[in-house]
Amino acid sequence: MVYIYAKHSELNKYIGKKLTVQEIENTLIDLGMDIKGKSDEKDIELKIEITAEKMEFVSSIGIARAIKHYLEIEKEIETYEIKKGKNTIIVDRSVQKVRPKIVGAIIRDFEVTEENLEEIIKIQEKIHDSFGRNRKKISIGIYPVKKIEFPIIYKAEKPEKIKFRPLESEVEMNGTEILEKHETGKKYAHLINESDVYPVLIDSKNQILSMPPIINSYETGRVIPGKCDLFIDCTGYNLTHLDNILKVIVTTLLEMDGKAESIIVDYGEEKYELNLNNYKDEIDVNFVNDWIGIKINKEEAEKLLKRMCYKVIKGKENKIEIEIPPYRSDVWHDVDIADDIARAYGYNNIIPKVPEISSSGEHLPKSLKREEISKNLVGMGFLELYTYMLTSTDIQYTKMKIKEKKCVKIIDSAEEGINTVRTLILPENLVALNINRKCGYPQKVFENGFVIEEDENEEHVCVCIAEPKSNYTKIKEVFDMLVKMNGWGITLKEKEYNFLIRGRSASILYKEKEIGFIGEIHPEILNNFGLIVPVSCFEINIKEIIEE
Repeated sequence: MVYIYAKHSELNKYIGKKLTVQEIENTLIDLGMDIKGKSDEKDIELKIEITAEKMEFVSSIGIARAIKHYLEIEKEIETYEIKKGKNTIIVDRSVQKVRPKIVGAIIRDFEVTEENLEEIIKIQEKIHDSFGRNRKKISIGIYPVKKIEFPIIYKAEKPEKIKFRPLESEVEMNGTEILEKHETGKKYAHLINESDVYPVLIDSKNQILSMPPIINSYETGRVIPGKCDLFIDCTGYNLTHLDNILKVIVTTLLEMDGKAESIIVDYGEEKYELNLNNYKDEIDVNFVNDWIGIKINKEEAEKLLKRMCYKVIKGKENKIEIEIPPYRSDVWHDVDIADDIARAYGYNNIIPKVPEISSSGEHLPKSLKREEISKNLVGMGFLELYTYMLTSTDIQYTKMKIKEKKCVKIIDSAEEGINTVRTLILPENLVALNINRKCGYPQKVFENGFVIEEDENEEHVCVCIAEPKSNYTKIKEVFDMLVKMNGWGITLKEKEYNFLIRGRSASILYKEKEIGFIGEIHPEILNNFGLIVPVSCFEINIKEIIEE
């Protein structure tokens, strides 16, 4: 969750009407937000919790915009104009291996005051800390245009060649010194210090503007109060994410009376330019009624949509054509639109109904078979583990000395190191054994769970014995007992695996198809996982067996 701090007076200023704190609280709750605290100052500051997809609520302006439309204080939906600019950012191929994407725009004739500068910095840092994953996913730079000469080059340089005076420093530093000596540099050094080159923005006068995602230059990146033009850039890895964030920032500054101008970002084979047009969609009132469980007509639905910042265009029959504002990146499906209508209608106004159907539930046969397998293993003295599906290629493949399989990859994970979905349970069980290595031995564990192989859900059982005397014979006894108790027609065939000791391993076959392996873990693999006792194991893909 993301927390936004907004003063009562600020919200009222942007709403355009004096509302009590209680009225604001009630409206925010109706909009799906939650109040997590209030200050005891005269001008009360609210601590507002917003959900992770609601980027447009990252500022007091965005929250106030939603309140004034919801309460119909403002009935006209905003349209945002952006002048087509001629200035360019040229993206050099050298940034591909460190921080490959950048977007940008200019805000003209912007009156910077102490008050709105503080708001802009709050927005910047809040995006950095939340949606930007502490600058890993997204970082934002803001600069006065008068100190810059376009075109700007976005490229990567050796750290010793990057020399400028960073913000909050009295002296010039090179890239390495910034990461080692500057407070901000030390805080975010981990984002780029593993690369042999660092990203920089340089203008046509060869001035360094910043070293994303670390810090701006004091000479070209310091914004002070007064009327000026502002250059805004966002850098990261995913162009769609950067575009969504830039739209939120630019529309917010437009509501602070700025004027937007696009910048052409030249990637060579493709170009990017900010577009603030609303995007069109269509919603069927019958779908809304069925999904929410209410009965409203087309006119009522149109009114509710307007309260949620949608622009309504006439549609045919029971369908409504709508325009969605550019800052709304959370509307992906008709369900998202129906949810907004439900919020405007009021969830408390929806009357719960018991479904007019009669049904009874029972376990699927394969679920009962999986449960029986677990009971068998518990009866043999094993403890059941539940490990995470999400993991890393390092754990699944590198430490196991396995060639990487076709697996589901995770982009922009919130947790560092998590980048894939498991294809084997064994590596995760070895991690669990490492975590519990201070406990007594023997440790007999199993997991009966899911993996994903080539986009297909598979059901595996993995069994491990960790103790000084663990060997192939001990794990084979457990395997034979499990096969006999469940009546499986399974055979073994000698086979070598990189992660098992040669001569003490075999493949598990079902209908002449390999469905698993059994053996003793190789000492090198044990060392990779920090284990100091022998481990024997087997892992079986039981999907086909239990579905028969």
